[in-house]
Amino acid sequence: MKFLILRILTHSELGMFHEYRRQGKEGSKQRAINFDGTVVNRVFPTALDTDRIPLELRYDTDSGIAVKAQWLTRQAKNWRFEGNCPRDKIYDFVEPGCLFAMEVDSGATPATGAWAVFPADDEVTTGVLSDGATAELTRARMIALHGEEGSRVQCLLNEARPEMFGRHRETVEPMNNAGGSVAGRKRLPPRPKRLAEIIARTGHTLPSAVADLVDNSISADATEIDIVFEPPNGGNGRWLTLRDNGHGMSGQELDEAMTLGSNVEYETNSLGKFGFGLKGASWSQARIFTVVTRRRGGAISHLSWDVEKLGDWEPSDAPVEEWEREATTLGEQGTVVLWKDMTPPAAAPSVQGVSPYSSEVMELQRHLGLVFHRFLEGDAKNRKKVTIRINGVEVRPNNPVGHPLAGPYDVKSIRMPTSSGDETITVQPFVLPSEDQIKQHHKAEGPQIVNEVLQHVGLYGKRNESQGLFIYRNDRLIKWGGWHQMWSTSDEKTKLARVIVSFFGTKLDDALQINITKRSVSLPSFIQDEIKKLAIPARNASKAKYKKEATPPIAARQMGAQFVPASVPAQRPSTSGLPLTMQSGAILARPASPPSTVTAAPIVSYRPVTTDRFAWKMAQNLTGGRDLQVSDRLPALAALAKRLANDPDATGELAAFLAVLDEKGVQAILLDSSER
Repeated sequence: MKFLILRILTHSELGMFHEYRRQGKEGSKQRAINFDGTVVNRVFPTALDTDRIPLELRYDTDSGIAVKAQWLTRQAKNWRFEGNCPRDKIYDFVEPGCLFAMEVDSGATPATGAWAVFPADDEVTTGVLSDGATAELTRARMIALHGEEGSRVQCLLNEARPEMFGRHRETVEPMNNAGGSVAGRKRLPPRPKRLAEIIARTGHTLPSAVADLVDNSISADATEIDIVFEPPNGGNGRWLTLRDNGHGMSGQELDEAMTLGSNVEYETNSLGKFGFGLKGASWSQARIFTVVTRRRGGAISHLSWDVEKLGDWEPSDAPVEEWEREATTLGEQGTVVLWKDMTPPAAAPSVQGVSPYSSEVMELQRHLGLVFHRFLEGDAKNRKKVTIRINGVEVRPNNPVGHPLAGPYDVKSIRMPTSSGDETITVQPFVLPSEDQIKQHHKAEGPQIVNEVLQHVGLYGKRNESQGLFIYRNDRLIKWGGWHQMWSTSDEKTKLARVIVSFFGTKLDDALQINITKRSVSLPSFIQDEIKKLAIPARNASKAKYKKEATPPIAARQMGAQFVPASVPAQRPSTSGLPLTMQSGAILARPASPPSTVTAAPIVSYRPVTTDRFAWKMAQNLTGGRDLQVSDRLPALAALAKRLANDPDATGELAAFLAVLDEKGVQAILLDSSER
């Protein structure tokens, strides 16, 4: 029972180190490090039976490594790590944000292991927090990793401090490729059929499995992908083909592609991973699959795997049936994958008035349109525009932030360290239009189009479930919806907020723990912290759309006014004489009375932004109102705007004053002088 426990230390916990106290930094009298109850319960399964867990641990001193008895003491639901307050000066670096790492073997009493502290800016700390295995540190502040859960993190600690971490690590001897038993040892190869069935249960659906084949086609530079999924009552059972015009494969390349765990060198922009997609996706849907391929000017090659005839892993190259040959016809180059004897879904899709088969086709169209929308739109980096057809019908791209009323924020870059250098992750939040805004925008096109757009924008599901992060790997959408560990729930009022997260290349695959089906991502804690900062304005903007108007209906009725939708922003004069736009939503209207009898609603909202391009700017927001956007280029202005944020009238007057300054060109002068 070996675990790696990680914690980001807080100010109150650093009193455990005498050196921190000697520097006069201590703010409390705590002399211990907090341990979360959930972590202790996992590492020490019998923790509920005791209030004290003995430990014997190695740690750093001024004279080298020492061993000392320590313990965990119960404190209500949580625990405290006590028994040792080092007086050593080597801990003079400790500060909030330091990484506390403990390796512990809890399989004996007392438990044994070692602990160490690393500076917040140390390469070890940065590397640990850059690994997807530590994603929970964003929320929990302490995690326990077991075995392969933190293999990369363990390697980092072992390389940095081999005398403290990584002792008694198991080594795995590679398998001898020679046939038969070796030197009297037994060899127990996997049973092929059973292994194929296990591989098939990786969680694929029909759409996600087909998407894995599309990955291969795009990686082969295909621009035309045709999927044929015939009704299962056509005489040949349930089958599907995917044909592309990519560069195809030679016979030797086909052999490698059909090998489980194929040894493929993926290019930087490849959508493949592990050499698993073709086999895993195919076996998840079909008992038999065949690949037919040719390179330009080369001969046609084909191989088949049949789960019932795997034998000694010898694929079949026997001639295919006549209908299969027609279904897998190739042009001058390309590849066709045929799935035959496909497994029907455990539960048939249910859409009112639509057959289960048609529902499957519809789900497949929607999934591919979303996942590959950048390729379908011709926006994928260093890729030609791709066309995907299903039964001859072109798949329509569905950009999750593609509606013309979607409001973008600035694109920001996050640098993520890897063993081979820094990589870049780009982040761009968006705020979607509300349902009422969409209805108003498409009203002239008729109710059917309005409904289609609402479904399209909502990704054909519940809008509340599609808020959050949309993560792209090499322009392919691999994970969408939810806020990961940044927020535990998806608030109904934040459902209009979506954040696009993109990265390119394959160097981040391990750090982000991209799984074998390319559908699971674990964001390191510091990446989540950075994304969270950028997502907050979009979430707040979404919430703002659901806030009630400042003037309640009762007051409106007392004035003899009506609440009507704001199709055109109203105007009212400010004290400076400059017109300011009223915030949209419900506005007060009383046609029979002079405008002076109408009390205007707040007209300008303050919104802090992060940009180097301006100090302030007026912009129309997605609700039709006006935003005073203020950056931190002029700190005094930013502080003033923030102070006035809760007073709409004052914010409006500030906006009016800044508008006068803009007319005189004052902003450019101020920004120029601030650079000197």
